[in-house]
Amino acid sequence: MLSSLQNHKTSIKVDSVLLQGILEGLIDGVLIVTSSGEWVYGNFQAYRICQRLHPTVPMRKSVPSSIWQVCQQLLNHQELPIDHPTIVESNIFSSKSETFRVRVRWLELSEVKCPYLLVTLEDCYQSTQSQAIAEIQQYDLTPRQADVWRLRRAGYSYREIANQLYVGVDTVKRHLKDIYAKQREYKLLQCITSHGLW
Repeated sequence: MLSSLQNHKTSIKVDSVLLQGILEGLIDGVLIVTSSGEWVYGNFQAYRICQRLHPTVPMRKSVPSSIWQVCQQLLNHQELPIDHPTIVESNIFSSKSETFRVRVRWLELSEVKCPYLLVTLEDCYQSTQSQAIAEIQQYDLTPRQADVWRLRRAGYSYREIANQLYVGVDTVKRHLKDIYAKQREYKLLQCITSHGLW
């Protein structure tokens, strides 16, 4: 019985270390805060995003006001049961014209009497670039097509892409036409494969 209990405690320790490792490795920021706004946990990305949102405010594990306003929207729905899957989502813009998506939901832990707020912070530009990298591999784009696609996914116009890559607009259009053809080919192949027609 005693060894079983010790194994359980070791398992909890390993699980919490593993969980912390996973949270630190995420590209999204993760914050856990109390309903009164106290910072319980924040991974490295959360610190970085909070600093980018409020660069003049020293980091003291305080929740930036722009994020706390989103948290308060969830707190205003406290009449709903905690197990109700309420998620409040909002975009926040930094002084450097960066966009961050903030999602807040309830987090109920068995060891804690009061529920926490789980806040995820997504750097929209970083997410778009990660998605672009995945698509570059998925569609087997050439290095030049990859350059064009990264910029297009970041919201650049044809003219802006041409200026960034020192090429003509017609060259950009040709690369994008080829990229869209590869996407259609990939989707068609996926459809054929999933329906067992191959």
